[in-house]
Amino acid sequence: MEMLWLYEWPIWIDGVVVWLLLLIAVEGGFRLGLRQHRESADAKRTVRGDVTLGSMLALLGLLLAFTYAFSLSRADMRKQAVINEANAIGTAFLRADLGAEPGRSELRRGLLDYARTRLVKRELYGEDLRETIARSMEAQARLWPAAERALQGDVPGAIQASIVQAVNEVLDTHAIRLAAIKDRIPAAVLGLLVLVAVASLAIAAHNVALNGTMNRWRMSAFALVLAALMLVIIDFDRGQHGFIRVSLQPLEVVIKDLEAQLGQ
Repeated sequence: MEMLWLYEWPIWIDGVVVWLLLLIAVEGGFRLGLRQHRESADAKRTVRGDVTLGSMLALLGLLLAFTYAFSLSRADMRKQAVINEANAIGTAFLRADLGAEPGRSELRRGLLDYARTRLVKRELYGEDLRETIARSMEAQARLWPAAERALQGDVPGAIQASIVQAVNEVLDTHAIRLAAIKDRIPAAVLGLLVLVAVASLAIAAHNVALNGTMNRWRMSAFALVLAALMLVIIDFDRGQHGFIRVSLQPLEVVIKDLEAQLGQ
């Protein structure tokens, strides 16, 4: 299950929502602890012997570290998928020049058209994503017949094998990049991270309130820093919709080079 609504919202809204959840947890924990402080004279002794807060903060630290590493690795995988696809298209375009006409020119134009469908500069969801994939698949479907025509005639076997291999790599990188785009942090992991963060701040505020007072500015600042870190984790999990975006420059460079060689 994916929490797509979390990715469809503007990134700043995600940050505000997470911060508000943490502030509500702080206020709730404080009020509960303050009530206990007023009702029990032994409240301060409870704070000294409480190991729950330390355990919760340790667990929160582990979850943040693992989730951050997970989202960062997925962001790197998306960047590498773009680079690999750009290299595959460029290589196939160069090898297509070794084929026979008219398939050679048809394959080169088809690779340019296909590359243009792969240059998507915004995050897509739902119907928009399906339509974009459909356009790519339509352009992709024209590559193999063009490659077959480019192999007809007096084309040496070694050249035929190199062209076939290059076109196959273009087709394979489509699936790899699509898988990288859809590979996000599971909703259960994000939900658990938010739950542990909320519980940790609530327990911290509760323990402070047992002494009868709390510095709201310090707790709010801690909640803000924690929300910012969680926001970075969410932002890494996006592609083209946030502050941290996957660079499409490798594809842009390849498309410009292909256009220059075809005179378009």
